Amino acid sequence: MQKPILYYWGPCPTCAMSVEFAEKNGIELDKRDVEQQAPFDELTALGGDANQIPYLYDNGQLIQGVQAINEYLASTYVK
Repeated sequence: MQKPILYYWGPCPTCAMSVEFAEKNGIELDKRDVEQQAPFDELTALGGDANQIPYLYDNGQLIQGVQAINEYLASTYVK
């Protein structure tokens, strides 16, 4: 199973909330910083807006916002 991809920005405190949630619950994320060109291009190709991070991409879904991401992670990966 591929790890969920988190599109985030390193210094973003809101993004850190999803990173912390995943770490606390033992969920491995493929973290991609949109400050870099390749992750930025990936996110925009998926229909995301780098000004509205964080985004999570998993199972063909693009999920925006820390609350929605954490709820998705909890319902999908926390046992």
